[in-house]
Amino acid sequence: MRIKIKAISAYTPENEINNQELAGMIQYNGAGVSSMMVERTLGTKKRRFAAQHEQVSDLAVKAAQPILEQFSKEKIDFLIFASACSDLIEPATSNIIQRKLGVKCPCIDLKNACNSAVSGIHIASGMIQAGIYENVLILSGEKLSDSIQFSPDSVDQLKLNFPSYSFGDAGTAILLGKSEDESGFYYQNFMNAGEHWELCTIKGGGSMFPHDISKNYFEGQTTELRKVILDKATKFVNACMKEANWSPDELDHLFTHQVSPQTFIDVTSSTGIDINKCINIFDEYGNTAACSIPLSVWRAEQEGRLKKGDKIAIIGLAAGISISLQLAIW
Repeated sequence: MRIKIKAISAYTPENEINNQELAGMIQYNGAGVSSMMVERTLGTKKRRFAAQHEQVSDLAVKAAQPILEQFSKEKIDFLIFASACSDLIEPATSNIIQRKLGVKCPCIDLKNACNSAVSGIHIASGMIQAGIYENVLILSGEKLSDSIQFSPDSVDQLKLNFPSYSFGDAGTAILLGKSEDESGFYYQNFMNAGEHWELCTIKGGGSMFPHDISKNYFEGQTTELRKVILDKATKFVNACMKEANWSPDELDHLFTHQVSPQTFIDVTSSTGIDINKCINIFDEYGNTAACSIPLSVWRAEQEGRLKKGDKIAIIGLAAGISISLQLAIW
């Protein structure tokens, strides 16, 4: 029995921020950062920011609405909120979403940085295969704009904060259930390398720094992170493809976490996958963390690029370090 994506949807805020507007928000020692520097360094052109009153749960709820218009609430057996962001530390954001959606099923939060949504697919698949649930709704909501430090106090701090200037906000929803044919997930696997957790962090809000407001902003050592992920992902993905007996040539589409244009070059050159098979939405939405992969799958479906029987690969890359591979037939 295979598990498949029965429905997928997404929500992106109306407030579109281009590089010129973003550059105007950044102030370092009274001086601004140029839009050219932002685009040259990060590669993104635009991103969406949620309104101040919009919560993470609101982004997820808005993404879920089209699915709940198609499938009744009573058919949802289990709800997973899978995201890097949350409304609160306590309680789980899934409880807030449950109330806003008006569903009655059990719900939990699942957090694995930018791999949260794909990890949700992995775990939900096991639950469905075990016969515990039939239809699992996996929601993500990322309001990353709250973690951007627009006023760094030193050159070193600016370097650590700079990757966050590609961040964008979004919400996504995936309904997972049993497949009645050969479509669905054929292979799923993931790994972690926790010894590298300090390379990409938002340190505030936990027991390490419970009251230090300065730790509520993103910091990333991107050069070191890229080296580690490229090394780990290359070995892991190639080994998994061999284990699954799938070759790069037979893939129709590749969905991967979108951090920068270089990510597509790194992933495809190291795995032998044709770069033209990548679904790239980074220019338009920037880095939307856990929403990145489901948002790109949704866009590909909306544009009619996904056809019945297409073979797809999903490569998850996240802080932690966390790396995943999922192979599926659409």
